[in-house]
Amino acid sequence: MGRSVNYLVFSCVVLLTVFVSCKPQSETVVENTQHTDSLLNTLNSPELKALNKKILDSPNDAALYNERAKLYLKYRLLEDAIYDAKRAVKMDSTKAEHYLTEADIFFAANETRNAKDVLEMVVKKFPQNTDGLLKLAELFFFVKQYENAFSKINDALKINENLAKAYYLKGNIYKEIGDTAKAISSLETVLDQDNQHYGAFFDLGIIYASRKNTIAMEYYNNALNIKPNSVEALYAKAKLLQDINKMDEAIVAYKSVLKIDSLNSFSLYNLGAIEFEVKKNAKQAVIYFTQAINVDPKYAEAYFARGACYQELKDNENAMADYSMCLQLMPNFEPAVDALNSLKK
Repeated sequence: MGRSVNYLVFSCVVLLTVFVSCKPQSETVVENTQHTDSLLNTLNSPELKALNKKILDSPNDAALYNERAKLYLKYRLLEDAIYDAKRAVKMDSTKAEHYLTEADIFFAANETRNAKDVLEMVVKKFPQNTDGLLKLAELFFFVKQYENAFSKINDALKINENLAKAYYLKGNIYKEIGDTAKAISSLETVLDQDNQHYGAFFDLGIIYASRKNTIAMEYYNNALNIKPNSVEALYAKAKLLQDINKMDEAIVAYKSVLKIDSLNSFSLYNLGAIEFEVKKNAKQAVIYFTQAINVDPKYAEAYFARGACYQELKDNENAMADYSMCLQLMPNFEPAVDALNSLKK
């Protein structure tokens, strides 16, 4: 009854319209600062307040606008972020990092065309800038133009062959296109260059876990040494323990996830599955499946699993209700159809 977890890397935001002001710079700085002050109560950010003061003191410092654009990006205030990023570029067009911040904001806003235009400008204007090449490669990867992505990665490696980020991106492309041998090779190269690269350890763990190869546990443990509270790594470790039938250890690991993320419906579901299928404790399983449903009321598999528990407990009324709800959410789920039909006989 295990259910895989999907962690999203990118988020989509409503398309932004950027208004360019023709006001004198000093007036714009004051106006922008007043706007920033109005955000302080919402963000409760001493860092933003400090930056605002620095900009008042040094209104011609492009680096400060670039820094504030990054802070706005962190808080997902993308319209404010792009305003500051564009101002930084206008004030000092000789710094590649100003363009890269602008590209990051466009990318976060899902404006991939604008991000691509900015990054191509960076690559042309700063041909030795590997960050621009790799960000452009990442964008091509995002839109599944893998050949273009590999081309930009290789261009970056010609400039500097020791770029862990380049090999990590290669590893992810190989993993996505199904070439796990090359994915493993690229990710191992990442670790040769950076033995504290969380992502490489985690991704190698995922690859080996898909084969139920226990070497995955070593990679997960290394990832957790770097990020002890990583929910995704703790969950992946727990799922591997479950898959290799180390159920008591899996239970401990899932409960470790729940200490950090009490609303992790996947862990609650899998605890229920272990209690029902392995421990033969349908009553306890019902509790876990109910908790999973409370977190995610559209969790169709959890309704089916809880229905199976109720059926085991001879509570056919609740079993039928859960099977029916499962089918409302997932009409073609055959196990629920079969189970419901069996109860109607």
